[in-house]
Amino acid sequence: MSWAWLERTPVTPDKLILRLRLVQTLSASLLLLVATCSHAAEARIAVASNFRDTALAIAEQLEASSPHRYQIIAGSTGKLASQIINGAPFDILMAADQRRPRELELRGLAVTGSLMTYALGEMGLWWPEGPGVLDLEKLAELPAGQVCIANPAVAPYGDAAITVLSAGSMDADWLDGLIRVDNVNLVTGWVATGQARAGFVARSAMIAAQRRGEILVGTDDIVWLEDHPPIAQAMAVITRAADNPAAAFWTRQLRTGPVQSLLERDGYRIPQVDQ
Repeated sequence: MSWAWLERTPVTPDKLILRLRLVQTLSASLLLLVATCSHAAEARIAVASNFRDTALAIAEQLEASSPHRYQIIAGSTGKLASQIINGAPFDILMAADQRRPRELELRGLAVTGSLMTYALGEMGLWWPEGPGVLDLEKLAELPAGQVCIANPAVAPYGDAAITVLSAGSMDADWLDGLIRVDNVNLVTGWVATGQARAGFVARSAMIAAQRRGEILVGTDDIVWLEDHPPIAQAMAVITRAADNPAAAFWTRQLRTGPVQSLLERDGYRIPQVDQ
């Protein structure tokens, strides 16, 4: 039997060092990948309808800078809170009021101390082809069935609209006849399509609709109710997400400059930290 020996090229010190560095680099990359995967998490964020576009922009920004992933579910604040009470698998509620997150905390359904006011919303009266100078008192000249608000039972912007109107000269029968839709975003659609002649809208919803090219708004067609308190929008972490890294990251980032720039871009004011 004859043996054939393969000739091997000797490894120089420089090549050996290069190979060792390559192995170290691959090992470090593998460890980083494992660490990243082990800390990546997902969170389901339930948001008030008027905050939908902003929440989607925040999610995109946070996903680009972290391993976490976010699912945005939009609806009226009251309905979302009711779904959480009935066991809906949400991790954070971004409400359009402070009352629902506080109620969830009192029920033990939200993490104690997680309630935070994240934005101040603004409401206005949009009345295309209205009088030269828009005035709440003149609104009573319209049949109530031509004026649209979000449903006060489930939508904080609708509740705010009723508060404003009740402080005026509108009687109870007129208020009862108002068109009531599920959320404040829908008010924008009803007025834009002519199904209502006037409506109480959110600045954020108007900005979002204009950005999508869905509406045109004349400067004299809308009056922002700056004399009335802004709508304080609060959030709370749901108890099931107490240890969810994605939920914790979302909450922390709400106070950062990039996220607050998105809020201001979309028509919100930034609340004081202690609110």
